[in-house]
Amino acid sequence: MFPPPRMLLSAILLLATGTVAITYDYVVVGGGATGLSLAVRLSEDPTKSVVVLEAGASGIGNPNITNLRLNAGNFGTANDWQFVTVSQVDAGNRTQAQIQGKVLGGGSAINSGMYLRGNKAEYDALETLGATGWNWDSMFAAVKKSEHFHPPSQTEIDTLGLTYNPEYHGFSGPISIAIQAINVSRFFPEFAVPTLQGLGHIMNVDPNGGFHNGPSWDFLTALPDSSTRSYAVSGYYLPVINRTNLHVMTESQGSKILWSAAKTTGGLATATGVEYISFNTSGIPKTQTINAKNVIISGGTLNSPKILELSGVGDPAVLSPLGIDVVVDLPGVGANLCNQPLTTASYLLKNGTVDAGNAIRSAIIDIEPFSSYLKGADLQRSEELLATKPDLLSEAQFAVMKTLITEGVPQMEFAWNIAADANNVSTLTFDRLILVKPLSRGTVHINSTNPLADPVIDPKYLSAPHDKFAFVKGVQYTRTIVDTEPLKSIIVGPVVPDASVQTEEDFLNYVNTASVSEHHFVGTSAMTPRLEGGVVDPSLIVYGTSNVRVADNSIIANLPGIHTVSLAYMVAERAAEIIKAGEIQ
Repeated sequence: MFPPPRMLLSAILLLATGTVAITYDYVVVGGGATGLSLAVRLSEDPTKSVVVLEAGASGIGNPNITNLRLNAGNFGTANDWQFVTVSQVDAGNRTQAQIQGKVLGGGSAINSGMYLRGNKAEYDALETLGATGWNWDSMFAAVKKSEHFHPPSQTEIDTLGLTYNPEYHGFSGPISIAIQAINVSRFFPEFAVPTLQGLGHIMNVDPNGGFHNGPSWDFLTALPDSSTRSYAVSGYYLPVINRTNLHVMTESQGSKILWSAAKTTGGLATATGVEYISFNTSGIPKTQTINAKNVIISGGTLNSPKILELSGVGDPAVLSPLGIDVVVDLPGVGANLCNQPLTTASYLLKNGTVDAGNAIRSAIIDIEPFSSYLKGADLQRSEELLATKPDLLSEAQFAVMKTLITEGVPQMEFAWNIAADANNVSTLTFDRLILVKPLSRGTVHINSTNPLADPVIDPKYLSAPHDKFAFVKGVQYTRTIVDTEPLKSIIVGPVVPDASVQTEEDFLNYVNTASVSEHHFVGTSAMTPRLEGGVVDPSLIVYGTSNVRVADNSIIANLPGIHTVSLAYMVAERAAEIIKAGEIQ
């Protein structure tokens, strides 16, 4: 039985001033999927000392974490930052919950475990935007390093038709990946697959090799044939928990970077460590400091900008009104926030389609380009809407997005879920109807110098006219799917939205009232040129600093059409390669 990470604090000496007595080589602010994994990789060098500051608890042994099917039990709890947006004008004037993990392992500890990598063109586009060396080839190699793939059994291959390509996978990494094969009923091979094929959606043998168009079986971050989660804690950290040069401090919230009074001869700001807040047993906060030669911010897309801004790195228009001295004028901090909108649609099936009391969650994921469901006049309308650049989207990103759409990179996800209640009433739910590559961009900024205050989050969901149009059409397309044989033969009718929802305007009203966030945030510390709103260079160094890096999904300027846990591990492994290779001094 592994001890909880807090026990490691016994090895850390605090001076009377509240400063940790040693100077670390690296302090990683944020113990999420990227931060914790990166820290483990950096500590592989026994001559380097690494400390991780995680705001949340360890979460080790919590069944809502270890069991993937119980993951929603973390939402709105202490394991979630419980952020909320400002009112979203283009999404029904509603505020929306923004789930981000506040527990060791971050999002990898509380997500649904769905694992997708995206298309080669999406990663090569990152390099086009200025992230030199961050392309499909480098990211593909990095993610395979993180993976321990468990192939399906021969029985599963023979009876269910499960498929994979071994060349696309790693087999010795820390994170277990397996195809969702638990309780997969005859519904999928007998009804779902042939229906999709009839619509021209050809099954993808394995979506993990740089082409994820079309339906495929669902890959999960889980142990094979079980619901046991594999995540940054179980995969990366616990096997090396006794490593003496790696310290993990939970319930320790990084608050700001500490700076040397003098800048380098090149005018760069140099960090000397970080300030963090810990809480005693009575919940009273105490401010302490850690000295470090290198600072790595890994707070996640919604928190990393907050830490930078509290440290004086950001847009003077945000910092100066709060009385924060500007250390580095960097307007891109907190800009370019991108996330995916999600909604659902469900249909009643004839009794007996699914065994009573059974549920199969997203055994098939179908990710399609616009051309799969936009036809004729709708396709023409799409082209017209794409002629105008949305607000807050850079010219460079707009050009990249239009190219990716033209090339047929997937834009819409249809995830299938079937279930039967105790009375044998069966339902098909598209439980994840996701616009996976939105054009809309928003912001996240501080409006207080209090490090415990939430940032102001304004994703501007569906503000780009093309997003709303394409999303509505995608939801509406589920009616075409269920009206196609052989699926049509077992469909009774729509449940949500109900049969009264028929026209495009009806579906628009539904989306405005029923869409939510998918919590796949990227972009707020973008790896693009400084003059184009970038925050970090291709070596992860924050512009204007000598030894501060950001390593999390916030550095990804343009969101691949995926579930982003794979991206978090890509960033961790790629960052470790760069740092350990000495490309950063």
